[in-house]
Amino acid sequence: MSNSPVQACQYDKIIKENMNGAMPDILSGVLGIQAAKAEDLAERIQHTKERIPDQLKKITDDSGETFVLHIEWQLKNDAEMIDRMLEYRAMLRRKYRINIRQYVFFMGQMASTMVDSIEERDLKFSYRLIVLYKIDYKLFLASEKPEQKILAVLGNFNFEAPEVVLRKIIEGIKAKAEGGLAEQRYLNQLRVLVQLRNLETQFNHVMEPASTVFKEERDPYYIKGFKKGAEKERIKASSEFTERLILGTGYTNEVIAVLAGVTIAFVKAKRQAVVKKNRMKK
Repeated sequence: MSNSPVQACQYDKIIKENMNGAMPDILSGVLGIQAAKAEDLAERIQHTKERIPDQLKKITDDSGETFVLHIEWQLKNDAEMIDRMLEYRAMLRRKYRINIRQYVFFMGQMASTMVDSIEERDLKFSYRLIVLYKIDYKLFLASEKPEQKILAVLGNFNFEAPEVVLRKIIEGIKAKAEGGLAEQRYLNQLRVLVQLRNLETQFNHVMEPASTVFKEERDPYYIKGFKKGAEKERIKASSEFTERLILGTGYTNEVIAVLAGVTIAFVKAKRQAVVKKNRMKK
């Protein structure tokens, strides 16, 4: 999804973490599907070669039709997207034997050049291409779920000032997040997504009065500073969580930074401290 493997991992992780929560509103508000029933499907498809779709669900809509919903999230234009979707379609049709509906959500800010249909002799195929920057950001912001509110930053601001829109998104997240740690996680995710629209400067300006953690450079996990009280509790919780991840997992510093909502530099320093502490115990 990006030229940088670390960034691609960050964007992919945000989508995977949030889409189950955001899916009901996306189905109805963006895709026009009124789902009466939704069931997760195994995401791995293997026939002659393995393919792993971003999202697969078995949907029964309010008219009683049952179908497989296949969604891909795409950051860059991909000249081979039409062929990838055709491969997915054939494999899904072979495995599930029911109707398939396919969508590609384009997250980039440039115009999409991806082909979404094929008409050749003896072959006709298409999927639906959803360009997020053409969708009114208010559709995402109106959701009760923070998982969908953060997607508002990828929508169409309709000539509103970016700082005004960002402030609305941040306030919406704070109003709906269940607890301080959840709020911090969503704000960290938003901090990553603003890079897709080159809005880091505006984001930092909006966040600064609240003394919330924000990045000073392109690194989305750089922490500038915290206030007393509740902010100190968040630092303590993040520090303890970081240490547990270092001790209990094999995750890289980059992945731990994403999970704990801290800087990569902080994780490196914490890892060194943990190693030093363990040596002293011996």
